[in-house]
Amino acid sequence: MMKEDAGERTFPVWLLGDSEPSNWRYVLDGPLDPRHPIRHNIWTSVLDVIQETIYLKTGQRFNSVAVYIRNAVRDVHDKPENNAVEWSVQTNNHVTRFEKLIRESQPKLILSFGAFAYEFARRANREPDQYFYRHWDTRRLGDEFRRSIDSCNVNSVNIVPLLHRSIAGGQFPKSHVLFCGAANKNYFNYVGTELAHRIMDIGRTTDIWMRYEK
Repeated sequence: MMKEDAGERTFPVWLLGDSEPSNWRYVLDGPLDPRHPIRHNIWTSVLDVIQETIYLKTGQRFNSVAVYIRNAVRDVHDKPENNAVEWSVQTNNHVTRFEKLIRESQPKLILSFGAFAYEFARRANREPDQYFYRHWDTRRLGDEFRRSIDSCNVNSVNIVPLLHRSIAGGQFPKSHVLFCGAANKNYFNYVGTELAHRIMDIGRTTDIWMRYEK
């Protein structure tokens, strides 16, 4: 059975996935395991841009190894129906538990992958209004990304949505356009550059940098 989480819970940057891949839960070590290709489709390409942008600005690298990672729910069957505003007791228990983790650790940046993880994180952070998670289509997630980035405050918890499988699926060209809001933008470059600047803001008051070990 794969571990429920990975990384350091006290680290100011968190990643929130959807659910465990049921076919591989007895093979993988933890959420977003580097051996699973979906990690590289949705996160590695963003991280490459983050690291390059930060290095060119500061000469340092963000300590991505310490990033705290977990899924919204472990079992995919604990996800609500995609058109349900009211969630089950079981799903709400997961929300409550994540809310407790947020209160205890006060991360600065929670990056959620996909529609369900974003709505899950919103509820855990007591954001106003609740939606069925399919409300958050690619275009709306892009709008929320821009809103979240523009209002990002290093003194509070910031939830920033990213795409999940849609950016690596058969409709990937359309996803670049819908999320970025322009036909000439590359999703990975767009979100990686924006996130790099927010991470550098965090790094001005918190030690989040890689250390060279001899």
